[in-house]
Amino acid sequence: MSSPWGYGGAGGAVENMLRQAQEQQRRLAEFQQQRADLRVTGESPDGLVRVTVDGEMKVGDIELNARAMRLDSYTLAESLQAAIDVAYAAFNERQQELLTEMLGGSELVRRAQEGSLTPEDWFRQFGVDLSDPTRGLRR
Repeated sequence: MSSPWGYGGAGGAVENMLRQAQEQQRRLAEFQQQRADLRVTGESPDGLVRVTVDGEMKVGDIELNARAMRLDSYTLAESLQAAIDVAYAAFNERQQELLTEMLGGSELVRRAQEGSLTPEDWFRQFGVDLSDPTRGLRR
C-alpha cells in the first residue's frame, strides 16, 4: 500500500533534512580536524625568537637565535612575548579563514560573530527555507 504522501513526500522531506544535517555535521567535523591540525609560527620583530602555536592554542616549539642569549632578561622576555602575540594572531586569522570556508562566506561569519545570524538564515544559505511548511512535500 502506498503512502498518501507518495514517494518523496513527508518521508522525503525528513530524508532531505537528515542529509543536510549530516552534511553540516561532516563540515563541522572537518573544521574541527583542520583546527586541531593547525600549526602556526610567529616571529619577534627582531627575528631572534620564533614560537609555534598548535591547534589547542598551546605554545609548542620555541626557537631562540644564538644572538638572543646576549639579550638582558627584560628584552628577551619582550621578544618572546612579541613572538607569541604574532603566533596567536596568525592562529586566529587562519582559524577565521577555516570558519569562513565552512560557513560558506565571510558575510555569514560576520553575522555569526555579531549574533545576528538566525537559524533560518543559516539553513537558507544551504537551500533550505524553514518558513515554507511544505518544503519537502512537493515533487
